[in-house]
Amino acid sequence: MGSFHKEHGRLGALTLVAVILAACSGVTATWPAVKPSTGPLASGIHVAVPGTSGAAASEEVASAAPRSTSNAVTVDQITADYTYKDELITPLAHLYGNKLDDFVIATITNDNATSVKVVVTSEITGYTDKASDTVTVDANGTAEVRQNPRLTSTAIDGLNSQHQADVHVTVSYLESGQPRTVLDQTSQTLITSRRDFPWSIEGFTQQENYQLVVAMVTPTDPSVEKLIVDAGHYDPQNAMTSGYESDNDADGSVYQRLDDVWQAEQTNFGLTYDSTTISFASGSSQRIRLPGEVLDQNAGNCIELTLLYASVVEALHMQAALVIIPGHAYVGVRLDGTNDNYYFIETTMIGSATFKDAAVEGSTEWQDAQPHIAAGDADYGWVDVPSARADGIIPIPWR
Repeated sequence: MGSFHKEHGRLGALTLVAVILAACSGVTATWPAVKPSTGPLASGIHVAVPGTSGAAASEEVASAAPRSTSNAVTVDQITADYTYKDELITPLAHLYGNKLDDFVIATITNDNATSVKVVVTSEITGYTDKASDTVTVDANGTAEVRQNPRLTSTAIDGLNSQHQADVHVTVSYLESGQPRTVLDQTSQTLITSRRDFPWSIEGFTQQENYQLVVAMVTPTDPSVEKLIVDAGHYDPQNAMTSGYESDNDADGSVYQRLDDVWQAEQTNFGLTYDSTTISFASGSSQRIRLPGEVLDQNAGNCIELTLLYASVVEALHMQAALVIIPGHAYVGVRLDGTNDNYYFIETTMIGSATFKDAAVEGSTEWQDAQPHIAAGDADYGWVDVPSARADGIIPIPWR
């Protein structure tokens, strides 16, 4: 998939995806009878992987997102000011400066006849590390410094709700080897909960926005690793292997491991389906628990259970895809690293059905969704996790 635009802003009460997964409305309580099958479901379901019709990134220039501006200060003919985001989206905070616009942009103008060396620092006090850059500003020149102070893992762990916080920015220059302050200002920003994911960001296509949720696929979370260890006890070999072992899962090893994980989720973690969606964030955000939280709380809604399964699949060095349809989401798992064949799993059946039931239901759902996704229809999405990783969407640095 193509690169994203960096300018971004939150839209107001959009009905996009109608809080996408609001209670996972595409799922019913009664499931169809299991189709006759032995072992893996044949060779999986063939997927015409979405191309430019639905999954390509937009080439439009992103709309100018709102930023707050500081007061300019001039000292010794050096003028400094900065703009900053008045909201930090925690689950995507590590993507600022890459997929999202830079958090702080400082501008320094030097009206002296000689160049000056300037130091710029920024931080969100108590939440981030300090970003620092040293630049030389030419005589009668201007320099722009872009910074993205990173949330600490401790801060992320404590962000169960949104908080007001202070953005502290300093600009100084070296005079005879000693620093002299030009600007030292504090402004306010809002830090969102790590669980509040924005389903619409200004300047992004719907598919691009869907792809960002891969930041909440967390294969290295210790709880996910524990799930994999527990799943190994249900395997006939009493072990969990990683990667692909045969074309189109001819030996059934992928199917077996997915079944093992299902059993561990049900028996060891007691997972059940929970349709909670409440969020106190602005705009079209949805409150999404991270995979480790789903395991800790023994429940998840459709997107949460999908992200958990995708995390396990990625941790096992296999390839997952997230399938998004109006009001619902489920997971696809590629049968090998070459052919476009997938198992589809209706993860909300956890706790009330076998893995085979969930795979049968998932394949049925895919038959309905595939033409809409191939056509690029609104509120349908195909998110390939490996492609998102290649595009720079890495997991939220939590735990």
